[in-house]
Amino acid sequence: MKRDIFVVNAYIVDANGTFNSLSGYPKAFDSKHYDNDVNKALMRANSDFHEVLGAMYKADTRQVQVAEIIQMSIGMLLELRRVGTLADLPDPEAEAQA
Repeated sequence: MKRDIFVVNAYIVDANGTFNSLSGYPKAFDSKHYDNDVNKALMRANSDFHEVLGAMYKADTRQVQVAEIIQMSIGMLLELRRVGTLADLPDPEAEAQA
């Protein structure tokens, strides 16, 4: 029996470079909890992944916003999918010259 776990994480990186997970994340979608149906667990993880991406794109874009989905099986990383937006922060070199 194949058992995969899909982990969805969402975090922001503030102007100081500090990573902060969004409240409620990371979330795990274990095929064991979906009658050992790997596809069903992946579908649920993808749905959550896209939902949090939508919410993040509506949020403050001055921060780096990243959502990722990680697929694990037998304790090994199988796949990492990451989507993010770059921060609209001032250029540190331009600030140093001012």
